[in-house]
Amino acid sequence: METVRISPIWIGLLTASILCDVVATAYLKWAGDRFSDNFLLANILSVGLFAPAIVTFGYALREGPSYLVTTLVWLVGLTLSNTLVGVLVFGDPFGIAKAAGLGASVLALVLLTS
Repeated sequence: METVRISPIWIGLLTASILCDVVATAYLKWAGDRFSDNFLLANILSVGLFAPAIVTFGYALREGPSYLVTTLVWLVGLTLSNTLVGVLVFGDPFGIAKAAGLGASVLALVLLTS
């Protein structure tokens, strides 16, 4: 079995990308709830918030062990982070079914990168 090469730079880039993406996504939710008349402007402004997420993800792809590992780790990290923000900040419901779904996404990450 092949060992996955994980570097601190790669982890840092993925973490930065995930954090930037979560902030931008939370901003869109917040803006959508408050600025329905100017939502187009809020969407345009969000491009500036999403840009660092895209750039750091691009660098993570270059630094990472493979395309598959990098994208899966990013997707699972993004899913878990956005779930936390949704539940803790926006009061989204969370129950057994959602917990099972998150568990399945982590299991998929493990199985696909092994």
